[in-house]
Amino acid sequence: MGKPRIAIIGPGVVGRSIGRLLHARRFPIAAVAGPSPSHVREALDFIGAGRAARSPAVAAHSGDVVFLTVPDRMIRPVCEEIAAAKGFKRGAVVFHCAGVHDASVLAAARQRKALIAALHPLQSFATPDGAVKAMKGTCFTFDGDEEAAPVAEKIVEALGGRMVRVRPEGRALYHAASCVLSNYLVSVADLGTIMLGLSGMDRTEAARAAQPLLAGTVANIGSVGVPAALTGPISRGDVETVARHLAALSRLPREIRRLYCSLGLYTVRVAQRKGTLDQAGARSLVRLLSEAGG
Repeated sequence: MGKPRIAIIGPGVVGRSIGRLLHARRFPIAAVAGPSPSHVREALDFIGAGRAARSPAVAAHSGDVVFLTVPDRMIRPVCEEIAAAKGFKRGAVVFHCAGVHDASVLAAARQRKALIAALHPLQSFATPDGAVKAMKGTCFTFDGDEEAAPVAEKIVEALGGRMVRVRPEGRALYHAASCVLSNYLVSVADLGTIMLGLSGMDRTEAARAAQPLLAGTVANIGSVGVPAALTGPISRGDVETVARHLAALSRLPREIRRLYCSLGLYTVRVAQRKGTLDQAGARSLVRLLSEAGG
């Protein structure tokens, strides 16, 4: 069996990177449809193959595999628009790549006898070039029609990733977890950089200084996992050092102190799971952080 023809509808960062990688693996790129002719031209140039389709329905009809990589809120209406125009071929496989939605958002395609599935890359993509580089090793979470699974596995293998199944009812929690791992990490990095600046360090230098620490922490997590990668005063039960932190934080905006304390209270539990913090130390830290963060 030959490689399926690929149609991409909504060629943003994810759509463009998938198209480019699949083209490099000799998957035929049948058509691309987007919000404007210029947007589609840019996508075709980046992908290096395919033709511009005059509508999402025309693009979908040319593909054996259809990627709806439109904004999350647009998946259902675009799918319904294509289905109403009879754009989905019988037996075609239709994927969306949103994390929060299960495959049922593509129900209109199933009514046209297409197979449907959600295939979400558990990765942070800021630019198409960056996405192409980051795709290797990325976990893709799948739910949907079982008949679509072999096609999904073939696609994911070509992208250099690995496929993991999730329950449809767990999609929202799964996506919330991915936001904690990625989006909130950026927020914590922002908070830490601001605190470095408030300590007297030049803001530009603070941002530069934070990078090796963040990279080292991520590397430790990859090497030994969580909670073993946890270091620092809470991990070793150093109540005196945490008290000195809180004294310094008392001069900063309340929001910063409360965030430090909330994260610290959670870190106490992580340290206990690691096995380096005894009950007495945990109680002292919880009391200290609770009083300061209240």
